[in-house]
Amino acid sequence: MGGRRYIYCPNCGARNEVENNFCAMCGAPLREVARRVLAAKPSTPQPKPAPRIPPHVQQTLSPGMLVHLFYDKYFKTGSSFRADMAVAATLYALEAEGYVALTPSKRGRIRKHDTVEIRKLREFDPGRFGYLSKPIHKLRVGRGINVYDLVKKAGRKCEYPISRLMELIVENDLTKETWSFLYKEKVRKVKRSLLDRLLLVPGEYRSIEERKRNIRLYEPQAKRLSQLVKRRMEAYPEMHRLIVRECSKALEDLKYVPPEY
Repeated sequence: MGGRRYIYCPNCGARNEVENNFCAMCGAPLREVARRVLAAKPSTPQPKPAPRIPPHVQQTLSPGMLVHLFYDKYFKTGSSFRADMAVAATLYALEAEGYVALTPSKRGRIRKHDTVEIRKLREFDPGRFGYLSKPIHKLRVGRGINVYDLVKKAGRKCEYPISRLMELIVENDLTKETWSFLYKEKVRKVKRSLLDRLLLVPGEYRSIEERKRNIRLYEPQAKRLSQLVKRRMEAYPEMHRLIVRECSKALEDLKYVPPEY
């Protein structure tokens, strides 16, 4: 930065402009002090290094995990949910690298339903593509599985299958170190009365918060994936609608409603 430069009198400590030959306060000579100051190069602040992903955590995240973290910003559409887009993004990422082929197909022995078949073309590392790719990885090359069966295998029968599927993605696709890098657990202790203790009311509540600054380090990956998803949606809109519909149907069939007593 430019601006006026100053020197300080060695005799009384008063601040003077660098052009002054004598101190304005005590009259002491300042020519030698000014010469040294002008000869010295002004210090320039060093730019802060750009934040980087530390080496002890995962350098890349699975497509499902990227959708989970950046759904609202890059992947949200009016016709799909987080789990649907996580499945679609995983399939498109596998297809883009030539590991699978996606083709319209039918499922069901008696009543036929439109679906999308995922045919495995060659072996791949499921660690790169995450939890949702594991049922495909288990197939032999040349064999296939439809989207409905894929989601049924990856999901769990429970009261909230959509939330549970996303939990499974987080649990399986992140190492402990990466989880701690992206999230933090907060514990809030509460006072309990004697009655609360008798009723086994918990004395603490735990919540999970995202570390927004660390999550933003993975944003370039999410942006690239969203561009791939968008291109695929625009090129094959009907197939994308089939994938979303089959995901929704499978998750609906996984929903378990506990009986009322």
